[in-house]
Amino acid sequence: MARSNEDRMHAPVSHAPTNSNPTGLKFIVPTELVDLPSKGKFYPPDHPLHNKETIEITHMTTREEDILTSHSLIEKGVALDKMLQSVIVNKNIIPDALLVGDKNAIIIGVRAHSYGKRYETTFECPLCGTNSDFSFDLSTLKGRELPSGFMEENNIQKTENNTFIINLPSVEYAVEVKHLDGLDEKKLVETAQHKRKNNFPESMTSDFLRLIIVSVNSITERAQINEFVNTLPIRHSRHIRNMYDVLLPSLDMQHQFNCTNCTHEGFVEVPLNVDFFWPKS
Repeated sequence: MARSNEDRMHAPVSHAPTNSNPTGLKFIVPTELVDLPSKGKFYPPDHPLHNKETIEITHMTTREEDILTSHSLIEKGVALDKMLQSVIVNKNIIPDALLVGDKNAIIIGVRAHSYGKRYETTFECPLCGTNSDFSFDLSTLKGRELPSGFMEENNIQKTENNTFIINLPSVEYAVEVKHLDGLDEKKLVETAQHKRKNNFPESMTSDFLRLIIVSVNSITERAQINEFVNTLPIRHSRHIRNMYDVLLPSLDMQHQFNCTNCTHEGFVEVPLNVDFFWPKS
């Protein structure tokens, strides 16, 4: 949703030198509103996005391009967050405090409004491994709606703290889960990197469950929750993750894919590769 800058763009330009802008050569950067998949429903009352359905961002400029190409910021793993902080109009909004689904929606919104809705990249066929050029239309990505009656059918309750109680079928366990935010996402990445660096066994599923689970049968002690995760039967682990995936407010990132080599047809998620902010044209 574009904001009109027409009046300002056509206003007379003053050539009188000033201390802040002596040449008068300054672009008025347009802003856009990006729809939030969460609609602001899962932020606490003191969060700037509480019950807000959109967030205002500016188009990328050379400043953001400098951020994304900064070797020091890339090495520290903060380039993307610094770029987001720069384009988000409300500076009280911190990328680490954004829900993961909302954060991804903003990233895609920045890319679409700055470079255009077409994202051309190389995609590997999941069946034959052939690399093919593929064009995604970012404007078609929409927020996923929670299916009608889903919570009732699966015995799930929402709490006043914006968490969800998932009652495991056939056993007496009520598992309370939360939506991950940007900080949680960083913890997952850092944990995985630490284990790879020290040649420790990877445990992405267990690490993910430890982050999303707030309590089990109202028990919040982390040692007991960790033990619960370590001994959780795989069918219950899959049930929690499947329920969480539906409950998560996010964009539907799937696009139809047809392989030109093996004629494989299916749906693939838009890959956020390194070329996401570097269009081919």
